[in-house]
Amino acid sequence: MLSWRALADRPFVAPVKKVWRELTHPPMPPERVARAIREAEAISEIMVAWVQLAGVAAFLLFYLASLPAFDMSMGFEPVPVALLAYGAFVGWRLRQAYAGTLSPGLMSASAAADVLLLMALIWSFTLQYDAPAAIYLKGPTLSYAFILIALRALRFDAWQVLLTGGLAIAGWIVLVLVAARDAPVTNDYPTYLTSLSVFWGAEAEKIAALLGVTLVLALAVSRARGLLIRTAVEETAARELSRFLDAGAAKRVRGSNAELKAGDGELKPMAIMFLDLRGFSAAAASLPPAQVIALLREYQSRFVPIIETAGGSVDKFLGDGILVSFGGGDRVGTEAADAFAAAPALIAAGEAWAEERARAGMPPLDVAIAIAHGEVVHGVIGHDDRLEFTVIGEAVNLAAKLEKHAKVEHAKVIATKAAYSRALQQGAAASAVREAPASIVDGAPEPVDVVILA
Repeated sequence: MLSWRALADRPFVAPVKKVWRELTHPPMPPERVARAIREAEAISEIMVAWVQLAGVAAFLLFYLASLPAFDMSMGFEPVPVALLAYGAFVGWRLRQAYAGTLSPGLMSASAAADVLLLMALIWSFTLQYDAPAAIYLKGPTLSYAFILIALRALRFDAWQVLLTGGLAIAGWIVLVLVAARDAPVTNDYPTYLTSLSVFWGAEAEKIAALLGVTLVLALAVSRARGLLIRTAVEETAARELSRFLDAGAAKRVRGSNAELKAGDGELKPMAIMFLDLRGFSAAAASLPPAQVIALLREYQSRFVPIIETAGGSVDKFLGDGILVSFGGGDRVGTEAADAFAAAPALIAAGEAWAEERARAGMPPLDVAIAIAHGEVVHGVIGHDDRLEFTVIGEAVNLAAKLEKHAKVEHAKVIATKAAYSRALQQGAAASAVREAPASIVDGAPEPVDVVILA
């Protein structure tokens, strides 16, 4: 005979063990994720109230349509009164839901009130039709209890489902016992269907159905909540991490069908721009660390939007330098033209900032731009759990060297002749101030034809 331990180790038991772990050790979301779940549940509570109001209206219509089938001698009709009272209660709860004042205790009390009013409505049939209590055992109104239970599933809260289902079962047991006091008990199913009698087996089936639906929905909601929390945590982490990447790289990470790994990349023609803040070292020398970071933040907040508007992607921030690539995203065939089109706006923004600082009596800052073009590898580098999207190629190295060479040429915007020619071919409206053929660029393996644009 297999022991319990041996049975638990069987492969077919693994899914059951996994579900049990999910139920007994639910994930605990961070506060911001928990807040998002609470916001979703608040919206769900509004949906629940609207569905219930629609149910009250439908039930009233069904009731009015069935009136001709009954000969009622009573002047007082409790069914419409109960429906209107329930509708008023749901309306009040809807107002509280919109106001965001439904506490967990109030929601539990609301679930209890839902079931209580439904059971009272079912019981009122004996008054409405002046008939024995067993009359309501034959009606379909108990089916609305399933709707109440299902509505609780919209909240991603298994305990609300269990509470509503448990109260519905308890309420129906009470109604059955009330009916059994005055009605005959039978074990014959046809007799039960054709008379005002009680058949315990039939009522047990209804209770079993309520219990089954409650447990299945509670399990589904519990598992869905766990999945929701894990997905929300991962989505939040991905959204936060994507802020460390440019928009194109972040889109590639989110849309990748397979896990990205070091070495994934593609070779493509790209324009590389290196943006440097002149005068930063002198300005930062007299500033405390917090103000240095604030200065860099202001610098980046002024120039990065211009770069992104022109179609560029920030590859990385290098202190007071910004490495930018054009041609790595959705815009194809205009990478050089896009880079040269961004340069005048960047220079104008730099000059405006310099004037603001001068009026405020702060040290002047200036911007220098270097542009190169060539075949570049755009992809993932790193090791195991520490990866980085970047651009690699001769154009990247040359752009960094050109930025330093701009000081030699007394230039604000400098580019290789090859990049300039490609930009003109792509429709750029750039114009060179002068050319410097066969320039000796420090670190370059051979002389470089350069163009000064500003």
